[in-house]
This record gives sequence, C-alpha cells and structure tokens, in this order.
Amino acid sequence: MVSKDAQERCSKWIDQIDPLLLVTNNSKHKLEDDGESIVETDSEFDSVSECGAKRRKIAVKLKAETLNLSCQWRDCNFSEKSLDNFIKHVSYHIPDVEYKEISDDIGNYCCLWDGCEYQCDEDVQIMRHVNYHAFHTKIKCLGSNIRGRIKLPKCRRDADWKNIIESLPDHKCQWQSCTAKEFTNYNYFLYHVQSHAENNPRGKKIVGGIKCLWESCKCSFPSLYKLKEHLRTHTKERIVACPDCGTMFASNSKFHEHCKRQIPLEVQGFQCSHCNKYYPTENILREHMRNHIFHYKCSMCDMTCESPSGLAKHVLYRHTEERNFPCSVCSHRAKSQQDLDSHMNLHGPSSNFTCTYEGCSYACKNAYTLDRHIEKVHRLEIRWYCCHECPIKYRKSYRLTRHLIEDHHLQWLSGHKRFQYILEDDGCYRLQTVRYESIDENNTTAKDNPPAKADVDKETVANQEVNFIVDNHNHSNFDYKLKFLNTIFRFIKLLLKTLIILNPCQILLYLLAKLMNMEI
Repeated sequence: MVSKDAQERCSKWIDQIDPLLLVTNNSKHKLEDDGESIVETDSEFDSVSECGAKRRKIAVKLKAETLNLSCQWRDCNFSEKSLDNFIKHVSYHIPDVEYKEISDDIGNYCCLWDGCEYQCDEDVQIMRHVNYHAFHTKIKCLGSNIRGRIKLPKCRRDADWKNIIESLPDHKCQWQSCTAKEFTNYNYFLYHVQSHAENNPRGKKIVGGIKCLWESCKCSFPSLYKLKEHLRTHTKERIVACPDCGTMFASNSKFHEHCKRQIPLEVQGFQCSHCNKYYPTENILREHMRNHIFHYKCSMCDMTCESPSGLAKHVLYRHTEERNFPCSVCSHRAKSQQDLDSHMNLHGPSSNFTCTYEGCSYACKNAYTLDRHIEKVHRLEIRWYCCHECPIKYRKSYRLTRHLIEDHHLQWLSGHKRFQYILEDDGCYRLQTVRYESIDENNTTAKDNPPAKADVDKETVANQEVNFIVDNHNHSNFDYKLKFLNTIFRFIKLLLKTLIILNPCQILLYLLAKLMNMEI
C-alpha cells in the first residue's frame, strides 16, 4: 500500500515534468521538420548550425556510389552496377572491333563505341582505347551523381562529342623496382599503382614523410592520402567527367566550375574590367582576375608569372636543358610528359579527329586543329591581327609580330619570348600593352620566399572594377622608344628645311652642329 502523501508527491512531480516532456517532443518534431525543409545548394557547406558554425558535407565514397553503367557498343544493351563486371564486359568487345583495309596489308582498327570515330593500325592501342571507354563511363556516372546531389546546371555543349577520347594517358608503371609490363586496361593500371602506395605506413603525419618512388620524382608527403593524391599527376587520372559533353576533370571543383559556366551569357552578370569577359558567378570572376596579376618573379630573369606552377614551367623551358622524358620510338627527348604525349602523336598511324561536316574528309590528330579547320573552312571566320599603332592588319600573328618589330621598333619585355595578343570588342586581336604585376622588390627567389597574393575587395569585384598595381619599370623601354622616334622625326624635319636654303657643304656643317647639341 502506498500512503496518500506519497501519491500526492508523485502527482506533483508528474505535473512538473509534463511541460518538459512536451517541449522535448515538440523539439523533436521541429528537428524532423527542419530536416525535411533543408534546401540543397552548390555550396561546399550543406547547413549552418545555430551558433553560426558551418558543417561540411560528408563526401560519398566511391564504394557507396550507385553506378548505372551502360555499354554503348554498337547493338549492345548491356547495363551493370558492378564496376568490375562492367570492365570485363567491355573487354569482351575487343575482338569485335571493325577492321578497314586501306591498301594491301595495310588497314585500321575502328572503335564501334557510339559516337567514337577512333582508328589505329596497332592492336595494342585499340585494346587500350576500348578498355578506356569503361573508365570514361564510370567517371561520367560519378559526374551525373554529383550533379544530381548538388543540383548543378546542365551542360549545354555539343553532346555528340561526349564519347570522343582525345588522347590516352600512359599505361606504364614507372615505380622504382617495379617489374610490371605495360597495361592494356587503364582501370587495372590504376589498381596496380595504388598497390605500390598501400605498402607505406598510414597516419596523418608520418615521421620523415613518405617519398614518391616514381621515376624522376623527388617529392615527399606527410601522409598516405597526400601520396595517393599526388600519384594522379603521374597516372593522369581524372576523377570525374561531365555526363553531357564527356569532358574529364582532375577535381570536383573543376567540374562544378565547368557546369556553372554553362549558364547562358545573357544571365552572366559578372564582367572582368580588364578583358570584358562575362562570368556566371563571383567566385569564377575572382579566379579569372588572379590570372591578370603576375605575383611570382623569376630569380634568373625579369619574367613574372601568375602562379607557382607557371613559374616552375617557365624555369623548366627557359633556364634548364634537362630532358628527362625520352621517346620510345625515336631519339627525341621531351622536357615534360605533356610534351612527350604531343610528340607521340607524330608516330601515330592515323588521324584521331575527322570533320563531321557533310562532304568534308579533313582529318587531324588533335581537337584544336580541327576547331581551327571548322572555323576557317566551314564557318568562314577569319582571325585578324591588327596593329594598335596603324591601320594595318594580318591573318597570321607572326606577321604582326614582325611588323611591330621592324616598322614600329617594338621589343618584347625582358624574360619574354613573344608578344601577347588579346581579343577586343571589335573581333580583332591586338597587342597587349598593359601588364599588371604585384611583386615584392626585396623578394628575388620566388621558391624560397614567395610573395603573398594581393587580396581583392569583395565590393570592388561586385562593381566589376579592380585597382591593379602596375609595375612602371616595364614601360621604361617603351617610353625610350617613343623618345627616340620623336628625335628621328625632328631630324627629318630639320633636314627638309636645310635642303631648301643651304648648299651641300653648309648642310653638312649645319647638321653636324645640330647633332652635337641634340639629346637622344
């Protein structure tokens, strides 16, 4: 039996607790409702807490991604969600490639993937190409998933090019003491390279660092994650591709920027005050503006670059003679892997890009040359290179360069090897006469003590006006040339006057006297 006093105390306690329970239940429902009302944005942060702190989105691992892989081989309707099974399936189509005879004992293997017009006469190369379609399909599915999660704009580029692969990365492992041969499947090649990295210890900060043992690489990293990220520079791995146009990207941020750039021009409201180009977002405009300011100065010449990578490339091509990338076919040695890849196209058996216009049989080995062909032949567009000093214009940039040097006596700046021409509002390319630099004069070695980047005020960007720091030293040579031309003009004018009133001997004595007092 419970006493009456105990029951009363229990009732009072329940009455006191009930409001707390009601608040707790309401709060629970409120959290559930808030969770349903969250709007996904293109920001890297999915929500903001009550205290103002930003919470990052939790990245979706590749194993957790749902891949809807569809084979686009001719008359094949196979679809699969398992990547390994899809890779095997695509490899089964290699014996089905079409062989076209060009002449006796000479022919090309033709890829039958939808929209792909690749041809070659080497069996190993066609095997690599067909297998690469499996990898390309995988990263296009990843791009489709990412775009669906954060609701990026749809790409407006021509979808007919989405399955065209411009050039294949190298499939050879160059890890030290690795005896593996060259691979014919890019996916298996990536698995193999990752196995080398997995042999290193794990942890955020490894004592002594983890060295990259790739041939000719001397980099070291504090963690295994950073090493794996670095290895993509050697394997040329792309982690995502646009599902609409097929363009591949090395990072998700580049893919996000690519999608945002597809906004129609009439909607893009952020204009650069230097080159008058329009951009869809403020962040993209900021990134573009940084390319107009050169922060990093070479310690061996007067050249300045917009980024540390640009400075490293300048030093490699202008101040070093090392060529560590030999060609496996001829004696040529390149300075970078990119140059070697371009050189290897010369040894290719046929052209990879063909003109799609009806009745045109033009073919070439890179996309840039094909674009120029379409621009000149089919669109009848002409690139005019116009002189900024006189009305003359040319169709070739090298002819304008020769004109500026010979007729106007201009010279490129110290450290430069060519003139820079920019597209203006009238559709003509003219000499870039203004160069913006922001350099610490006391800093002579950009590698040891890189200068801090100049901050651009947010309000300034919103008004499409940017105040740059101009290095007036670069214009001293130009001012001297103007002074010299002015002196020549005065000399000719003086000569015409003397021819009228004096005889030849008097003219000679008069000119010598004037030249002695004339300032040049």
